[in-house]
Amino acid sequence: MKVHLMGAGGAGVSALARVFLARGDEVSGCDVKESQTTDELEEAGVKIFLGHDPEHVLGQDLLVYSGAIKKSPELDAARAMGVTVVSRAEMLARLINSSDSIAIAGTAGKTTVTHMLGHILVTAGYDPTVLVGDGSSARAGQSEWLVAETDESDGTLTLHHPQRAIVTNIELDHPDHFRDLSAVRDLFQWFIEGLPKEGLAVLCADDDLARELKPKARKVTYGFRHDATYRSEPVRPFPIYRGLDLLGHVNLRQPGRHNIQNATGAAAMALEIGIEFADVAAALKTFPGAHRRLEFLGVFQGGTVYDDYAHHPTKVRATIEAARELRHRRLIVVFQPHRYSRLHALMRDFTHAFVGADRVFVLDVYSAGEDNVSGVRASELADQLPNGIYVGDFVKAKEALEEIVGPDDLVLLMGAGDIKKLGDDLAHKV
Repeated sequence: MKVHLMGAGGAGVSALARVFLARGDEVSGCDVKESQTTDELEEAGVKIFLGHDPEHVLGQDLLVYSGAIKKSPELDAARAMGVTVVSRAEMLARLINSSDSIAIAGTAGKTTVTHMLGHILVTAGYDPTVLVGDGSSARAGQSEWLVAETDESDGTLTLHHPQRAIVTNIELDHPDHFRDLSAVRDLFQWFIEGLPKEGLAVLCADDDLARELKPKARKVTYGFRHDATYRSEPVRPFPIYRGLDLLGHVNLRQPGRHNIQNATGAAAMALEIGIEFADVAAALKTFPGAHRRLEFLGVFQGGTVYDDYAHHPTKVRATIEAARELRHRRLIVVFQPHRYSRLHALMRDFTHAFVGADRVFVLDVYSAGEDNVSGVRASELADQLPNGIYVGDFVKAKEALEEIVGPDDLVLLMGAGDIKKLGDDLAHKV
């Protein structure tokens, strides 16, 4: 089959590209600009085009497009030619709904939990297909098992009907789509109710909204709460209990309390489908970490440079707490707010999210195509942070870092936009 992917540089679409390649399809893709992801896809065998052109769809059997693409002559041409046209979410739903699937959903942690669970299944010999939304960790397996990260941002969670699911937490992260937190909660309830009665719902006990979801399927919980089905403790190595029974301890290289919680969720699902605890612990010990999740990039002026996708106050706070566990003299954060709507809606939460950072440099908002309806400015956030300084662009951020960074400092870049470019520049990876 000949498949063309629009928005191939995106995390979700690129994961599908790797699956199509592994299945032997002839795959092409396009995006508006080159990126590390498009370069990696090209090396893997995907024919990459820059820009959008109706000629890209000539002779194609299937066109999959990113949800960020609303209109395009390419889409019109494909439909006129009779090419099958589906969105990324619809294609993911087809894979989930036709497999022995485990879907991972939630506002925070779903990428890491998906990658962790996929790594456990791979290590245990299940040979699953794993669709991780970090742009680089997807794999195509030969078995019927599928582990997939799902997305609630635009409501397409309702398309997915997996056999089993994990819900990590429920927060308002996309005010551009949801009117309030209750609307987000309702979406997750609809999703979890859709699990078959013979299925399984693994819910985080530490999150009030996730814990109270009511599935028709069997329900187990995980987390630090004393009444969780699978309980862990925030120590290293960390124990996992099932009820009152100690199953054993896990050595996890990724820092942060939230990663112990994530690993417990992945372990709970793995144990429930029959994987032995020793195999779970062995896999988590070798877990390499997800791309852009407290990822080490290199060294700048004697300080270490890390990059993270955190763009929501809860994620920012958890990432800073995790970074504090790493060896450092000072923790210097560079933050790129993502979307005007999010910064405006969550400004107060953001002002309390950077506790633990010695200095916070704030970049301009990465709009992700949004208009600035509220008129919010990144400088407003910087002004409300005790150690905050507004720098605006990458050039001024680098100049500010050149003035302050020294040996044993830790530079932490955070944001869901293109801030990794700054990190690569600092670490000389350009």
